[in-house]
Amino acid sequence: MTAIYGTRGSSGVLLITTKRGRTGKPVIRYSAYAGPEYFAHTLKPMDGAAYVEKNIIYNQQRGVTPPQPVYDSVLNIAEVANFRAGHQVDWIKEVTRAGASIQSHNLNVSGGNNDVRYYINGEYTKDNGILKGYQYRRVSLRSNLDVNLTPWLTIGSTLFYANNDYDGGHVNLTLAGQMSPYGQEYNANGTYDIYPMYTQLLYTNPLLGLYEPVTNRSNNLTGTGYLELKPAIIKGLKYRLNASYSDLPGRYDYYTGRNMGDLIGHAYAQNTETQNWILENILNYTRDFSQHHIDLTALYSAQHNSFFVTSLAANTFINDQLGFNNINAGQVQSAGNMDALNNNAEPSQYALLSQMGRLNYSYAGKYLLTLTARRDGYSGFGALTSKYGTFPSVAVAWNIAKEDFMKNVSFVNALKLRASYGTTGNSAITPYQTITTLGVTQYVYNGTTATGTVVSNQLAGTQLGSLGNAGLKWESTTGTNIGIDFGLFNRIDGTVEGYLTKTSDLLLSRNLPIVSGYSSILDNIGKLQNTGMDISIHSVNIRTKDFSWETNLVYSFFHNKITQLYGNNQSDTGNSWFLGKSLGAIYTYKLLGVWQAGQNPAGSQPGAQPGDLKFADLDHVGSITAADRTIVGYTVPKWTGGIINTFTYKDFSLRIFISTTQGAMKNNPILNPADQAGAINLPASVGYWTAANQSNTRSSLAYTNPLAYAYPSKDGYTRIRDVTLNYHVPARIVNSWGLGALSCHLSGRNLHTFTKWTGWDPETNYNGGTSVNYDNYPQVASYVFGVNVSLK
Repeated sequence: MTAIYGTRGSSGVLLITTKRGRTGKPVIRYSAYAGPEYFAHTLKPMDGAAYVEKNIIYNQQRGVTPPQPVYDSVLNIAEVANFRAGHQVDWIKEVTRAGASIQSHNLNVSGGNNDVRYYINGEYTKDNGILKGYQYRRVSLRSNLDVNLTPWLTIGSTLFYANNDYDGGHVNLTLAGQMSPYGQEYNANGTYDIYPMYTQLLYTNPLLGLYEPVTNRSNNLTGTGYLELKPAIIKGLKYRLNASYSDLPGRYDYYTGRNMGDLIGHAYAQNTETQNWILENILNYTRDFSQHHIDLTALYSAQHNSFFVTSLAANTFINDQLGFNNINAGQVQSAGNMDALNNNAEPSQYALLSQMGRLNYSYAGKYLLTLTARRDGYSGFGALTSKYGTFPSVAVAWNIAKEDFMKNVSFVNALKLRASYGTTGNSAITPYQTITTLGVTQYVYNGTTATGTVVSNQLAGTQLGSLGNAGLKWESTTGTNIGIDFGLFNRIDGTVEGYLTKTSDLLLSRNLPIVSGYSSILDNIGKLQNTGMDISIHSVNIRTKDFSWETNLVYSFFHNKITQLYGNNQSDTGNSWFLGKSLGAIYTYKLLGVWQAGQNPAGSQPGAQPGDLKFADLDHVGSITAADRTIVGYTVPKWTGGIINTFTYKDFSLRIFISTTQGAMKNNPILNPADQAGAINLPASVGYWTAANQSNTRSSLAYTNPLAYAYPSKDGYTRIRDVTLNYHVPARIVNSWGLGALSCHLSGRNLHTFTKWTGWDPETNYNGGTSVNYDNYPQVASYVFGVNVSLK
């Protein structure tokens, strides 16, 4: 066995390959990488001086004159000691893990001969996230085996196992940005202070989650196999049977105790089981005669998926040493509430059946035709409609470059015109959304706790019910696509593609009046039209003996509009759906600026004070009402793009990848502290209105946002995704060292983002609430040094 050796630095990558040259001998490869992670962008909160000034101005804007000393009114009791001592807490630093890094090790062995081929792979990944408590460990194993038993029979199998471990509670980045820099991080005994800004009890210590014992693990065991027959009696005929089975058990347990401010203790334990099997029968026939080529394919497949969850919740523990491992020690026990995980998962199962037939035909490599018909059935659809849908399509192409009249057009290397027309289906619902279910809640009756069912899912502590729709059916999209593929001057090649699609029976969840008892229902609400274009171009800009410069460019723009709604062609303002407009409309008030001292709001916003947001009175009735709402933007971007430039000089290469998304908006809760401005810290970059600065974009701290304006903001961005410098050691040097190949590279990812968005990252959603926020994990930048080695 050839030895495998090498070292790995704390921020490097190592890839070592050893090969056996003779047929049947194994090829062994080992790769590893590791690198540090940093915030790609930090949303810094105000420092101590700015925080105190903000609180003073908040009181002044409310008409409260602070007594002396100032901190008696603008600081909470727990903040005074640090204020007097001049000690500030950098909460962002406190929730950040020093030495955040990721590492991965991969070992695979492959080999075989013409009749038997095998592949075995093992991988270990460990990610210590940039926020404390966010960590991830994954161990996976994979094996592939392909065996030619006879010239007409081949069998094979793949086994895959992965163990995912997310154990541990974690910090809360949202709360870290809201904490006072003078807040008390620790108690006198060294434990975390539950309320750093006491007497303020709404905002807890962002580090408390580290006290929470959490078990969060899952496994994935998947086995697949295939059998392929090529009967010699019919040349070109092939039958393949694919079978797959997956078992995915999962576990999620947690406990909150006294050290987190939970005075009675709450435990939760959940186990999930997911099984899935797929069976595919594929028959294929290929034949060439003269200049004709045909390829016929028939498919019949079946799939079944089942999901089951068991959970138990308990509270009122005599001490915190019991926890979820002794959940029966809780004095009050009940079936667990899935909503505690912010996940409305329910036990379910569903089945899919599919049949497909396809014909590919070409003549002389110039004229191509594809005909496809597919029929799918989904058990999740309602009893009042068909569970099956049929989806045909046709595609044609003309390879113009192969025509005789193109032989003398030397600058054209490739030219193909193609068009397609067809229908696709989308199930878009989970099982049982066609069935009405009731919520479950507990109540006290005659001094005894009883369990009852309720229609509403709004009550705290209830398990969610849902309003079903037995008429749900397939959402279908019929589209036309026209494209051209080209190559010019042996330097430029690319694709230009335009499309028009029309979606019928659009599946969306629409809001319902609260008086119904349910908040929403899934429905086939109408029709949607989509238009767009995709452009992809590759060019060799410069090519000399020692230097080259190549560019890959992609550009896409997309637009949709609702063409029918509910059959009555009436817009639904409650769901922000409008005929002739795009999905994702942001329907709100039009912001004109901020009311300034001396301006008279009586004609449009009676009662508005200097520093309040100024909105457009679109219906000119002299006040701002719901009728003044309008579409101010869309959550769907107008266009996206990316560019990769690759420069090579002798044995060096430099790759720069930049991507962009433009034209979209989304609500930004960071800009909406409302009446909490006097209780929490704010981002230093946000700012606020004062009589001195007279900001025309930010409100005063006393503004309470009575219209619930959500501060929609442009979230377009351009990001330097990746910059990689690579060096290939010359072959003469590598050979003298007895190696097969040697290269090294230095990479930086997410190096900088150009954006006007205010927040941690324009790509991710931000939840301004005080609960644990899984969506606010920040974008990270990483720097990696790597070495790739192949051994002879």
